[in-house]
Amino acid sequence: MKIRINGEAKEVRLNINIHDLLIVLELNPTQAGIAVAVDREVIPKTKWQATELRENSEVEIIRAVQGG
Repeated sequence: MKIRINGEAKEVRLNINIHDLLIVLELNPTQAGIAVAVDREVIPKTKWQATELRENSEVEIIRAVQGG
């Protein structure tokens, strides 16, 4: 199925949830500092495993980084 991640088209398997998508993208879903929005709605980390993506979902992934 096709979705958009941070504005880029990506092909992913059907019935993928946010948690599994992060693993596919080589991001650690348990790591602090990651926020995810689907179709402009921020999804709490506690709902990542229960939130399945749909065809043409718009996903935004934001990672906080330390700087100085």
